[in-house]
Amino acid sequence: MAHAMKYFQTTFLFTLLVILFSGSPVHSENDVKECLSCHDKTYNRGIMKAYIHQPFLDKQCLTCHVERNDRNLHQSSRKSSSKRTKQKISWLQKHYEPAKTHFFLLPSDNIYEKLYVQIKGENNKSRVLSLPLPPIDKVSKLSNDGIKPRVSKIIFHGIKRGVLYSATISWETDKPSTAQILYGIGKFNKKSNLDTQLKTKHTISISPINPKKVYSYTVVSTDVHGNKTISQPMTFSASTPAVPLAAGNPARSASPDGKGLKYEIRALDNLYFVTITAPQPTHMGIGKNNDLRPRISIQAKDNGQEDKPATHVPLTNTRETNITACLKCHTDYQTESSHPIDVGPKPGMTFPDDYPVFDDGRMHCMTCHDAHSSRNEARIRRPTKQELCIGCHKSYG
Repeated sequence: MAHAMKYFQTTFLFTLLVILFSGSPVHSENDVKECLSCHDKTYNRGIMKAYIHQPFLDKQCLTCHVERNDRNLHQSSRKSSSKRTKQKISWLQKHYEPAKTHFFLLPSDNIYEKLYVQIKGENNKSRVLSLPLPPIDKVSKLSNDGIKPRVSKIIFHGIKRGVLYSATISWETDKPSTAQILYGIGKFNKKSNLDTQLKTKHTISISPINPKKVYSYTVVSTDVHGNKTISQPMTFSASTPAVPLAAGNPARSASPDGKGLKYEIRALDNLYFVTITAPQPTHMGIGKNNDLRPRISIQAKDNGQEDKPATHVPLTNTRETNITACLKCHTDYQTESSHPIDVGPKPGMTFPDDYPVFDDGRMHCMTCHDAHSSRNEARIRRPTKQELCIGCHKSYG
């Protein structure tokens, strides 16, 4: 009995110290009720699976989803974050292949007053510039000329052996378009992942490939209006002459004062179509200032009673939810053999549709792991680690 009492006292003291000094929020029963009043179905589905994220199981919703300064649902009257001196930029899209001209299609309902452009060039140096953003109804329309993209310079870059055999093909279009390849042995019964980034120079890898077979393929590009071009059928095999895929190294970017940068903003329905041109090829990203966002107003239900207006507490942005919150507990991430995070795909690689990424294409912790629960060990998105890796690294050696 004495031993059991001593164990209880030690455990209680340790738990108390963790609560006092870890900085983790203590969640009240009211906090949980606020979340589950809307998200009860998500919780009930999640706890039926074999591997469950511990904070989710414990109903500690605020740990990952609510801003640190607003973790008490009943203290939402604190000062607005707009008074912060440091701008909080959320990158909507980032392009990892160097080009002189970049095209972005952006929603107009959650971008306020300015766009922020990141230019990255020689020696990986970068700078951020701001561009004024007029209301969508004040912007000239992007008309549909009805002309399909013209496809040219289709190049076969050979077959590479990795975990699986893969083939890489590139081509160009005369207007910004998406990219996809239809292929197969004697018929077009397979297709590559769709590259939705609007470009005029496209590179796609397809896998798995049988190097002993002859494949037929055609490339497909579609512009922002839906005008689609499907090229004439072509073939490749292991004996087809291949052109090595050149590595793209960005040259010196625009001058630090941004004088060399040109941009145009057009409207496509309720979307901004932004074209930005630099004097030399650069990597480029585009973002918005989250400090300018209005507080979200929602309709919340209270245990089946009538709807009542409520102001939702500020939620963490996607970076904080999918990276920062993870590293608070998984402090050994850097010391283990873990995949890099906050990185984009390699040239010719596309993430599977069920691997979530940031809006700018970079991967985060939840790219490989289910957030709440899973039927797979470690909550990975495929039954085995090998299948998870091959989802992206089809040609990885």
